[in-house]
Amino acid sequence: MSYAHAVVAAVVIALTQLAPARADDRYDSSMARAVRAATEQYRLSLWATQDGYVQTTDYISGFGTMYTNHDRFDPADLAHPTALVYDESGRLVACGYQFTHAAPYPAEFAGVPTSAWYAIPKHVHYNVSVDGVMHFGQAPWDTSDPPTLANLRARNYVPTNGSLVFAFVHPAVHAFVIWAWRANDDGLYAGDNPALP
Repeated sequence: MSYAHAVVAAVVIALTQLAPARADDRYDSSMARAVRAATEQYRLSLWATQDGYVQTTDYISGFGTMYTNHDRFDPADLAHPTALVYDESGRLVACGYQFTHAAPYPAEFAGVPTSAWYAIPKHVHYNVSVDGVMHFGQAPWDTSDPPTLANLRARNYVPTNGSLVFAFVHPAVHAFVIWAWRANDDGLYAGDNPALP
């Protein structure tokens, strides 16, 4: 499982190396207010799971816990984020929007600065139970093979005593994160948030 944790760490490091948005583009901006109004129904992680979001990471310091709805790539509007980020108490702090196609993006996303966008390569999400403890893995997936237990074990992603709970091949996307629900001194579109432990 350490390899999977290394892959998650690499994704988070890539996010944290993004150029932050302008210092004055924060919690009270019109974009942040629009995202909050559009995603009110996801304020708690429990509510998100009732609408198809699946936990896809453990809690990551300075970022939070990510939940992904794998039917919400190429969102048509702010109300349908691909990913939701929660703090340690399960409260929504940020929303992520991911697009498999480069253009055109819906009009609601026109105000997102170019510097906020980043690329996520194709990879696999998999949740594995080991001795009653859930582990959330992400790893490269450069094949067309389905993410079955046998295929994940063949790549040493799942130990022999682990049982597969969920797996999904995440396509390559262009994405951004917006800290609409938790003020971020590094900017509205920063890769992480120093306010989170």
